[in-house]
Amino acid sequence: MNGSISITELCQVSFVKLAIEIQSMSEPNRSPFKLETDLLSLRTLIAVVEEGGFSAAAGRVNRTQSAVSLQIAKLEERLNVKLLDRTSRSLSVTPAGEKFVNYAYRILEMADEAILAVTSPDEPTLLRVGFTEYLAPQHLHTLLARFRRAHPNCDLSLVLGIGPEMLDSLNQGKLDVVFAGPEATNGEVLWEEPLVWTGTMNQEQPDDPVELVTFPQPCSYRQLAFESLSKAGKQWKLSIEANSVQAIQSAIKAGLGLSVLPRSTIQEGMPILGDDALPSLPTTPVMSYMGADTANPYAQRFIDYLVASKGEGLAAVAA
Repeated sequence: MNGSISITELCQVSFVKLAIEIQSMSEPNRSPFKLETDLLSLRTLIAVVEEGGFSAAAGRVNRTQSAVSLQIAKLEERLNVKLLDRTSRSLSVTPAGEKFVNYAYRILEMADEAILAVTSPDEPTLLRVGFTEYLAPQHLHTLLARFRRAHPNCDLSLVLGIGPEMLDSLNQGKLDVVFAGPEATNGEVLWEEPLVWTGTMNQEQPDDPVELVTFPQPCSYRQLAFESLSKAGKQWKLSIEANSVQAIQSAIKAGLGLSVLPRSTIQEGMPILGDDALPSLPTTPVMSYMGADTANPYAQRFIDYLVASKGEGLAAVAA
């Protein structure tokens, strides 16, 4: 009949209306002023920014490169903002991306602190931590403050020194956990730290000996500098022996010689020399050591916290 709707057509219209209503009920109204994303997306974004690309970030977050790219695209779609400028050869962070990444760091910091806080042991405990001075992060004070806020029942005692001395204190029961290089064989490798040549060679002639600035014995970096230069056929002499990383940093900035240091200790004004001028250097393991009788409930938690801070780039927040 002209001008009338059949029962079939009426059912089809009703079905479409019902489908639209169901879809609107299943998807909450998104507000442009509310962040509706998961923490994994924020971690992925930070990994891409810090690693400088999708491939390296994929390895860090244990996902495929295509999955990382899709995750960032969905995040940008939710925000309706471009966070990254991508080309086939480069990646840069947009001004909006820089702002959002700063907030992402803070969101993740609070989320991780919440996990630490609700799983923290209840009993008041003193955790005695020893750090080899040349491996202590420059932002260590901020990391300690964050750990302390998340563990109000944990009092922290921090000692900085030379690796062998720290391990002696650990074996004597004066420390609960020590972070050092490969000074002993009973530690756990946490990550690998690049070693670099830093300073000036101070050679008027190519055959003049290289002037070295080192820690006193025993020091694995000192021995590595001696052996690397000798194997490369370069003469050297010990110019300055300093008993602290700050003293070595000051000597390097003053142009008094050359040293081998972990890259994380390099400050502004400390030039890094490439492999074209000097022998290439290996990485060095950063290791944790706990005493055989250590029963401190916070020792392993602090180790795990430090590794997570290193691996997830939260160090960048604190710096």
